[in-house]
Amino acid sequence: MDTTAQRPWTRSYAPGVPAEVPEPDGSLVDLLTDAARRFGPRVALDFYGATTTFTELADQVARAADALRRLGVGPGDRVALVLPNCPQHVVAFYAVLRLGAVVVEHNPLYTADELDRQLTDHGARVAVVWDKVAPLVAGRGAVRTVVAVDLTSALPRLKRWALRLPLPKVRAARAAMTAPAPGAA
Repeated sequence: MDTTAQRPWTRSYAPGVPAEVPEPDGSLVDLLTDAARRFGPRVALDFYGATTTFTELADQVARAADALRRLGVGPGDRVALVLPNCPQHVVAFYAVLRLGAVVVEHNPLYTADELDRQLTDHGARVAVVWDKVAPLVAGRGAVRTVVAVDLTSALPRLKRWALRLPLPKVRAARAAMTAPAPGAA
């Protein structure tokens, strides 16, 4: 079959890239486990220069899945993820799947009302959220447990250190990425 006639976009594929890729037999969790086995020391994630290898990612997923299991998450349960694109999102996504639970994605920029409607609709009891939006999720819908994530913890050490500088521009950047410290006005 001439794939370029039916799928003209394949003409722009790099040499050696097949027009069709065989469908994998396993789950996404199986694919991650296999990638960790095959490509362990290679970079799986790069977040502003902080890298995570496939081995590290698989380990983080296993630890996060264990933590979620201890919170009562099991097969078929829904878990709300209210996170931007960050390593913690990838870890939480795979951890939920590893437990046989269902990931319910939410935009972390939604308003409280938008989140309330969605959280009520799907009934997740556990939510993994960006710490900046944790107050918008806590106690809404069926959510009883909120796991708040500090995005800056995934940044390279130098960038985390730089966010502590007492400069107006840096303070604004830090405020955009994190929740206020407890007791801060």
